[in-house]
Formats: sequence, C-alpha cells, structure tokens
Amino acid sequence: MPQFLIMSVITGILFLISWGAIVYLIIQTRKLKSQLLLLQQISMANEVKLKEVDDEFHEIHTGSQALGRKVKELVVSIKGLREQHQQLAEQYPQSRFYLNAVKLITDGASLEEVMRECDLPRAEAELLFNLHQS
Repeated sequence: MPQFLIMSVITGILFLISWGAIVYLIIQTRKLKSQLLLLQQISMANEVKLKEVDDEFHEIHTGSQALGRKVKELVVSIKGLREQHQQLAEQYPQSRFYLNAVKLITDGASLEEVMRECDLPRAEAELLFNLHQS
C-alpha cells in the first residue's frame, strides 16, 4: 500500500505540474497573440505611411521633371532674346546710348549723370527714368 500511496502522490504532483504548465502556456500564448496583433497594427500603420511618402515622392518627382522642362524652355527663350537683342543693337547703333542709360538708371545714377554719360537730352533721360527707375 505505501507504494500505491507514493505513486498517487507522484501522479498528483505531476498532474499539478502539468496543469501549471498548461496555464503558463495559455497565458504566454495570449501575450504573444496580443503582441502579434500590436505588431500587425504597427505594420499596417507603417504601410499607410509608406504609401503616403511614396505618393509625395511621386508628386515631387513629377513636379521636378516639369520644372526641369520649364527651365530648359526658359533657357532657350533667354538665348533667343539675347540673340534678338544683339541683332537689334547691331541694326540700331544709336540704341547703345539708351541701353547704357537704362543700365545707369538701374544702377542708381542721377538724371544729370545719365544725361552727361549718354549724351541724352533732358526729356529723353526723364522718360527713361520714368520707365526704368525702381
């Protein structure tokens, strides 16, 4: 009989240990499930943010391409205007006085300085001042 009693006690202890292990595993499984759910939520939020950043990048990239094309168009336009300006200056050499006067005015020269440097009458110098003085 003592052997039966010892076996019963050992079986009871093993039964309690097994139940303890099962309860521990259930608790750990629930913790892991809640952590997994949290990680899935974080992952979904990161995917949304990544999509937003990707959309913004696409907008910026598209805008920069359009801006690059516009800059190229402006460079070509400026080159054409410079050529036209040069042609006009060559066709009308007297315009050199007016161009020089405009430069002096934008650089802050006085009316008298413009008249003297460019050999312009007062009325013409005043007209240029009215048109180009900031």
